[in-house]
Amino acid sequence: MWRYVLKRLLWFIPTLLAVTVIGFMLLANAPGDPVNNLVMSSGSGGSLKTAEDIEVQKTFWRHKLGLDLPVFYFSIGKLSEPDTLYKITDQEQLQRIKANVKIHGGYKNYIPKFNWYGIHNQYHRWLFGGTNTQGIIRGDFGLSISKKEPVMMILKDKLIWSLFFSILSIILAYIISIPIGIKLAQQPESRVSKVTQTLLFLLYSMPSFFVGVLLLMLFANPDVISMFPPSGIKPIEGYDNNASLLSKFSASLPYIILPLICYTYSSLAFISRLTATSIGQQLQQDYIKTATAKGLSQKRILWKHALKNSALPLITVFTSVFPTIIGGSVIIESIFTIPGMGLETVKAIISQDYPVVIAVITLSSVLTIFSYVLADIVYAWIDPRIRPSNEMQNKF
Repeated sequence: MWRYVLKRLLWFIPTLLAVTVIGFMLLANAPGDPVNNLVMSSGSGGSLKTAEDIEVQKTFWRHKLGLDLPVFYFSIGKLSEPDTLYKITDQEQLQRIKANVKIHGGYKNYIPKFNWYGIHNQYHRWLFGGTNTQGIIRGDFGLSISKKEPVMMILKDKLIWSLFFSILSIILAYIISIPIGIKLAQQPESRVSKVTQTLLFLLYSMPSFFVGVLLLMLFANPDVISMFPPSGIKPIEGYDNNASLLSKFSASLPYIILPLICYTYSSLAFISRLTATSIGQQLQQDYIKTATAKGLSQKRILWKHALKNSALPLITVFTSVFPTIIGGSVIIESIFTIPGMGLETVKAIISQDYPVVIAVITLSSVLTIFSYVLADIVYAWIDPRIRPSNEMQNKF
């Protein structure tokens, strides 16, 4: 078992490095000049009187952000091109130099050249840290262009609410849907089961933006039923300074109910149908008939034997919740104005704040890989048949 776990973890490392490379390349090739956006944004460019002041500020920020370094550990260019082209930041000037080199390069234009820069490059600095940064392995994703604050300082507060809704919704979905799925599997042809399956299908087919708007119109509308507040996650005046955690939760509870329904209903419908299908297949197996013949109670057969052997697809659904913790739900958070990761991602995209966007993408990718590894490990723990044989382990 431990060799299997180690093997899965070793596969995690190269995949994780590939994700970081892709995330960094997206950031490095994002449209626009981050330094120009940073300097000329509100609060920075207003006090700069001359073009010389602006260039000084650009040089300062380019060095502070490490953008005056090569992009990667190496580059492949032409023998006619100098290996310091990365130092030229003006794209028009860079294109003129390349055109001039192409004209006068002769045969050297057709000979490739390998340039090695070592660890002094933007990717290494972004990943492992360097001057003015600690690297993403320590949680430092750089500086937000629009807010001029560390990216993780911005995302940390947003992560709490996305984490709260994602975890709570999946727990509620499992608590409610597994008993429903077992009941459906016990009596699949009954009228109640058919009506329930139809309702679950309708729930699963309804998009979250429709359900969110519908809930607001019905239960947060003064003209219909004004039972819940329409937006936010706490009272406008905030919490009392001396309020306990329970008091804060009680004050936020009316704000939480409607978005929590939106987070939960789709997963509840899907897991219920998945549980019913999986357990229904298990009830047709010979070992269930043997257990019935031995006189085991129906409750024991369902909950101890059938449910355990139906757990693999349920584990897959449960581990898939981890990526949504980072990405959040863009639609639901926008509808209910929840200050979570989804809403922050939308704002970052609109303002072209690429460090924030890439941080969300990278963290979501890392959690996706982690969820796959975790699912494989739990699979092997529940069902020993999934583990590799001793012969395969010895080969490993």
